[in-house]
Amino acid sequence: MAAAPLRFINAAAWPLTIWTSLSQLEQHPADDYVERTSPIVATAIAFWLCLIALIVFANPAVTAIGGSIEGGESVVTFIRRTPGSIVGVLWFITPALYIIGLWLFASRDEAFPR
Repeated sequence: MAAAPLRFINAAAWPLTIWTSLSQLEQHPADDYVERTSPIVATAIAFWLCLIALIVFANPAVTAIGGSIEGGESVVTFIRRTPGSIVGVLWFITPALYIIGLWLFASRDEAFPR
């Protein structure tokens, strides 16, 4: 029974733990293991790319616009810009990729126990 929480933590952290399973591919060259691992690796790469893009695009770019007025004083204005539609799509795609990868990882662990 003590292995069940460890299996859940391993499955929940699948974007990190999938990379250690790549070392076992040569043990199963003609097996279904390789066919089940390749989609998970592709999902993990897509998840990490989307997560990095979400972090980059969700933080608004701050632009400083400056000038001077008649009295010689300088005026600086900060404008924050966020690409809204991209961030909205990434907020949808990133959790969806996580859930798909979790499902793929859990189904592979059931089919090929360690």
